[in-house]
Amino acid sequence: MDFGTEDRPHHAVGTIEAFIARTGKTPYVSFSGGKDSTVLLDLCRRFVSRDIKAVFDNTGNEFPEIVRFVRTVENVTVITPKLNIREVIANNGFPLISKEVAKEIRDAKTTRSEKLLNIRLHGTDSKKGYTSGKIPDKWQYLIREPFMVSEKCCDILKKRPFARYNRETGEAPIIGTMAQESRLRQQQYIRRGGCNSFNENHLGSYPLSIWTEADIWAYIQKFKVPICSLYQRPGCDRTGCMFCGFGAHLEKRSRFAILYDLHPGSYRAFMKYENNGITYREALRKIGVLLPDEIRQLELIFE
Repeated sequence: MDFGTEDRPHHAVGTIEAFIARTGKTPYVSFSGGKDSTVLLDLCRRFVSRDIKAVFDNTGNEFPEIVRFVRTVENVTVITPKLNIREVIANNGFPLISKEVAKEIRDAKTTRSEKLLNIRLHGTDSKKGYTSGKIPDKWQYLIREPFMVSEKCCDILKKRPFARYNRETGEAPIIGTMAQESRLRQQQYIRRGGCNSFNENHLGSYPLSIWTEADIWAYIQKFKVPICSLYQRPGCDRTGCMFCGFGAHLEKRSRFAILYDLHPGSYRAFMKYENNGITYREALRKIGVLLPDEIRQLELIFE
């Protein structure tokens, strides 16, 4: 293989080969149809084995463009969750702020432990002079809102279907997440002690852990890897779940604008999903997300 002076692809291939050799299990690529997992699948099939399969979890919340792209890829097994997103939101709550903060808010709203509640409100002091486990002050008002905030959607819609698939097949996943994507993934990388996890409860290879966005795009350009058409749209740098609200409050241009432009029917349906009688639209407003249809209405008023 010839990567020139590029070390990360060499490292990724070595990581995958070491994982396969040590586990002795049949590997598969956890394939979302996004650019990162598309690069991972290409790398596996180009430099490890052409026969490595992909497994795609069709949660019902992928952009139609993603589903169409996945259908163009050979040797893809499709799995599905037992619940849909409407049921998950109704039963568990809205995915808001971040996975870490959402879990902390859910803990505070549901715990019967005064100790845990105190940690979520005030944090745990340490000798190093910092606190941990505390909900940021700016989001503590969400504890008093009538709707639930939760990180459970990813677990129910994605992790559980893959865990079930792993149990039923005995196969082992190769996953295209990068440590730079979030603090949580950085912590997971540190806990694993590297790019491979051989813990039977969390068996998996994460060969792109040390990659960056620039590395992904460089690989795509070098090998002319076909990717989903969504990436051709200005401002579209992610193709995750259409409904996801994690990080939406940080964006100058709401991620929901792309959904509203391309699939207004799906957008309107998502905005009506409810938890405890509160709609997703109302919950997003509560955290300061500017929604594209409401912005357009204001523009018409002031034209």
